[in-house]
Amino acid sequence: MASSPHSSSHLYFLLVFFLLLAAATAFPVTSEFELGIQKRIHFRVYFHETFIGPDNTTVTVVNMSLPYTFGNIEIYDTVLRVGPDASSTFLGRVQGAGFHVSMQEEVMLVPLVLVFTAGKFINSTLTVIGRLDASGNSERAIVGGTGVFQYAWGKMVTETVMSSVAKLVVSYDVYVVYYNELHLSAIA
Repeated sequence: MASSPHSSSHLYFLLVFFLLLAAATAFPVTSEFELGIQKRIHFRVYFHETFIGPDNTTVTVVNMSLPYTFGNIEIYDTVLRVGPDASSTFLGRVQGAGFHVSMQEEVMLVPLVLVFTAGKFINSTLTVIGRLDASGNSERAIVGGTGVFQYAWGKMVTETVMSSVAKLVVSYDVYVVYYNELHLSAIA
């Protein structure tokens, strides 16, 4: 009696399953790590965006000319400062993109990275993603970080401080949990 196509597919599935199982046991994990001490912090910084002139920090790279800007994509590299005033202490950059994702309203999906090049968190980053509506106020998820902010998670709450045709200033209240003193250890 000939085998059915279904029984041969089961045989192939079992063969692949056992090959993957053998591969997983052949390459054991050679190190472990401990996250160290969990730290929690809240701080406020300010996003300074410029729309026109030689210091323009935002560029529209896709302009679909559809209702509610649906499909448009913007790239930005803005200034991060200690305060809302343009002369306040420089902390770094906010780099990211804005994807206009709604056909019914002004809504963007915004992945961004806070890049600290000065101050207490120098050489560190925080990666944030979330939804931003036309109000400019939002809560977004912190999904990672580097430097001081290893294995970071938390949220960032934004509120528009000043908006004009030429400029935008937004406060970022950052609530972040992170770990320091990462320890690696070899497994024998």
